[in-house]
Amino acid sequence: MMNAGGHRVSPIEVEDALTAHPLIVEAAACVVQIRTGVFFIAGFYVATDVIDEEELRAFTAARLAAYKMPRLLIARDTLPRGANNKLLRKVLRAEWAPAYGQA
Repeated sequence: MMNAGGHRVSPIEVEDALTAHPLIVEAAACVVQIRTGVFFIAGFYVATDVIDEEELRAFTAARLAAYKMPRLLIARDTLPRGANNKLLRKVLRAEWAPAYGQA
């Protein structure tokens, strides 16, 4: 479970909203640290073509409550998976932090 402004949010619910988009083949949602003490829900996704961020925001807004919306939408070539094909959200968080200057 993720915490969004005091509300509990299931990452699977956010991922389902993202993968409902016809161009998105897989998605992952997790909380990332923006700066000390500030966390946002991020949606990582793999798409078959480039998706306009505003169009994707509108698409997910029609499927999620405002507090469940990912504040960050990040396109990736692949999502990390373990040996049993389980999505590795902690790897996404660990890779995101140094790339954007967060420790």
